[in-house]
Amino acid sequence: MTTLALMQPFTLTRVLCRTDLMRGQITLLKILYERDEPFNRTELAAKLRGEIHQNPERSLTGVLGAFGKRINETEEVPGNPGISAFIKRERIDGETHYILRSEAQKAVENVPVLMERFDEPWQSLLESGTRIEAVDLVPRVDEQSILSDS
Repeated sequence: MTTLALMQPFTLTRVLCRTDLMRGQITLLKILYERDEPFNRTELAAKLRGEIHQNPERSLTGVLGAFGKRINETEEVPGNPGISAFIKRERIDGETHYILRSEAQKAVENVPVLMERFDEPWQSLLESGTRIEAVDLVPRVDEQSILSDS
């Protein structure tokens, strides 16, 4: 059984809640959460920062790297799955495509303040300094009891 098979929504919720969520990670999660079909890498890079970044591909690489580090540095996460804990990557027509895993979708839904931020206008999410502070990243009440038991 692989590490990924062991990842539960409550563990992924811990990843989201342990430290401030920065702009790139918020927008990445929003984009992937709101779409049921995979994004190809070029499309995801363009959507992630719109026209505010001169090199969208480089920006995507940075956001994915930071998110992977966040995942791997979460104590409850076994091994070093990186973004694979949240995002499924697959090759379609010779291109890498990304889609949010169902367990990760549930984890996102367990963090009300993150879901609320998804409702904000896209431009406000792209503003410099956009973040959700860790103190505000509180899981749903039923999730909190699960988290405290681990």
